[in-house]
Amino acid sequence: MLDGAAKWAALRAAEVFILPSHQENFGLSVVEALACGVPVLISNRVNIWREVEEDGAGFVDSDDAAGTERLLRRWTESPAAERGAMRERAALSFAKRFEIRHAAASLLKILRDA
Repeated sequence: MLDGAAKWAALRAAEVFILPSHQENFGLSVVEALACGVPVLISNRVNIWREVEEDGAGFVDSDDAAGTERLLRRWTESPAAERGAMRERAALSFAKRFEIRHAAASLLKILRDA
């Protein structure tokens, strides 16, 4: 396990973050990767997979060995320019959906509407 400065340094240096989990309620580690502009390769059992897919911030597949293999193959076969663009979209996805001020504003809107 990495934490503190070592975790953030590792994330910032990463080419991609992979989490082919069988179940994640939110996927905080995925959001941390997005915050660092790191594309994510996740299973459709990470509950923010729809947002990742919609924002083009990574690739999503099933939570089995075949799905993980497809994720890795898709990433390695992607042109460098596409991987670079995905880094930008990862950072934008974080800013748009998960940055605390935006998340708080979204929560307040939900509460007001209720």
